[in-house]
Amino acid sequence: MGRLMVKPGWFLRDLAEEYQAAVLQEDALARQLAQPVNPLQPRGIIRSTYRVPTREALLHQYHTAKKTRLKLEERRRAGVLKRTLAYPLALLLLLVLTGTALAIVGLNTLQLLIGIKALPLASAPAILGEAQQGKRSVLLSVMGSVGALLEVVLILYLIAASLLGCYSLPFFAKIRPQPQDTPMVHVIANCVVVLILSSALPLLARTLGITNFDLLGDYGKISWLGNFWIVLGYNILFATATAWCLVKKFTATIRHEIYIRFKLMAMSLMKRDTFKLSAQVMNGSMMNSGNMKEE
Repeated sequence: MGRLMVKPGWFLRDLAEEYQAAVLQEDALARQLAQPVNPLQPRGIIRSTYRVPTREALLHQYHTAKKTRLKLEERRRAGVLKRTLAYPLALLLLLVLTGTALAIVGLNTLQLLIGIKALPLASAPAILGEAQQGKRSVLLSVMGSVGALLEVVLILYLIAASLLGCYSLPFFAKIRPQPQDTPMVHVIANCVVVLILSSALPLLARTLGITNFDLLGDYGKISWLGNFWIVLGYNILFATATAWCLVKKFTATIRHEIYIRFKLMAMSLMKRDTFKLSAQVMNGSMMNSGNMKEE
């Protein structure tokens, strides 16, 4: 998310000064690259004496400086709403969606343990020629159309999270599609990955209890969905991973800041008590010395 939106920390820095420095650095590297190279000069002596970088190194530095300049230019063009509200609202939306998914999975796990909810078995295959009306009664959501809309949003969120999580793995990051630079082998591999994820999504939604609607329809029956321990273990695993993500990713910065504040407050209180104790000791010693002089 930090790649698509402007973080609030960017606006605590002087972007104008950094942008001018990036422009000057890019111009300096461009002038160095534009200088003609004399083939008669002994390159080894020049490099050893003046440490002149090679053309490949200069080209790499130029591309890096250009990327930095474009990034800073994009940050400078950000509007007021994007600067102040976009990142916090997006973070809050992700937090709400993740918390809602965790609550639904936790409720589904409790219902499975108590026995209120049945196992998510797929429906029986349809028989051609028979009327299908009234064959399957499905309650989309107990909250009506709002709940059904929430289920759709959660399923789309699971699709996006699955794709981002899959392509963040070391192996799949190598085959990630690049604009105008993706070989056919990587295209086929990405098609396989998307096909596997899209095929697993109906099972994921039914197993976690996100929706009561049978996304598989009459195309098959998954026998292991009738195994109580597999379904319960999958729900517990998903709830544990989601809770860890909430604690580790979303609230890590807040917990760190709270810890630092409490630590500083405790240190200030300890220093204050130590100062008071030392002051009392000094006052007591001075009073004792005064009494001895009077005697």
